[in-house]
Amino acid sequence: MDIVETHREKCTQCGKCLEVCPRYDDLDLIKILYGYLEGKSEIDSDSLLRCLTCGLCTDACPDKLGIKLLISPARQKWVNENGLTDRQTMVDPDAENNLFKKIAGMDEIPTYKDDSGSVVYFPGCAGTFINKIMAQAAVVLLEKAAVDYTVLNGVEYCCGAVSAGSGDPGPIRRNGQRNISEIRKRGAKTLITACPGCFKAFKDIYPRIFGKLDFQVLHISQYLELLIKEGKLTPKAVLNHRVFYHDPCHLTRGMGVYREARNLLENIPGTELANKTPESSACCGFGGGVRVNYPSESLKVASDRYEAAEKLGCDIIITNCGGCMQNLIEAGKDERIKVFDLAEYLSLACGIKLEREDTKMLELVNRAYSLCISGYGESDSS
Repeated sequence: MDIVETHREKCTQCGKCLEVCPRYDDLDLIKILYGYLEGKSEIDSDSLLRCLTCGLCTDACPDKLGIKLLISPARQKWVNENGLTDRQTMVDPDAENNLFKKIAGMDEIPTYKDDSGSVVYFPGCAGTFINKIMAQAAVVLLEKAAVDYTVLNGVEYCCGAVSAGSGDPGPIRRNGQRNISEIRKRGAKTLITACPGCFKAFKDIYPRIFGKLDFQVLHISQYLELLIKEGKLTPKAVLNHRVFYHDPCHLTRGMGVYREARNLLENIPGTELANKTPESSACCGFGGGVRVNYPSESLKVASDRYEAAEKLGCDIIITNCGGCMQNLIEAGKDERIKVFDLAEYLSLACGIKLEREDTKMLELVNRAYSLCISGYGESDSS
């Protein structure tokens, strides 16, 4: 039974998916997607591009359906019929308009250990080129814990997950096996990923395409919690903050990982975690290509996270996703609430302070967007 038949058979049109969705408000979209996927009708690209792929709809649906289940194959069909746009190729490692190549041409990119190690740290494109504090903090902590590690970074090792989410599985199919081979070559027993998309690629997508992996795959939040449990990292500095943990959609709803980061935060002296479960968690507005297709709308979704944090009396928002961090920083208007990466916050608790250049980061990434995408920023409906 294909996806349309399954969805149509189970969907009761109850509307619970739209009650939580920050982007759609018309149930007719489901019928439009049915028709398009069955080849009976056309669809406008706006209907496909507005989805954050956050999974809130699937989580709210009594039968775990939602709109995302239809959007993903519809995006793939649209690409097959219409070809790739510059908004999709901008994250293809082989494309001339690759976002990260543009940033590398304008900024100094940190270098890390790249020899062999039983642990391979995979910062992903965002951690390497945009939110560099994520990779810097993680590496500092690996050093402090005396981990036998190496770092696999650079555009050539892009996991391909973001491209796949936009409807282009090409980078995963072209580069996935090479990435796996390089990790094996370095002698890895464990792979640590920073980006939730990279985590999904190695933990879920790669094994389905290339077969079972012979190394363990952990998200950085899982590995850092493990280092604390083993006594290899001991947060001693008292950080007197009431913290709001922002659950990355693709990590929490997508991969079921949400407890480890909270356990870690609850082990930091002086830190009070306001939201102890992912209940009522919501999207930052970055994902699914929405940040580049609808910039102002994307940032408005992110600003809602500040309101949620403020209602809980928090002065810190912590996340562990490059996209979430970028969007939250750019949407930030309340100087009383600061945004930190999880590894960065733990490094502070371990007595290590790293310098961050948020203004420069935002200037660079927006300049790169304008170089990669025709008409970027001219209109949110472009």
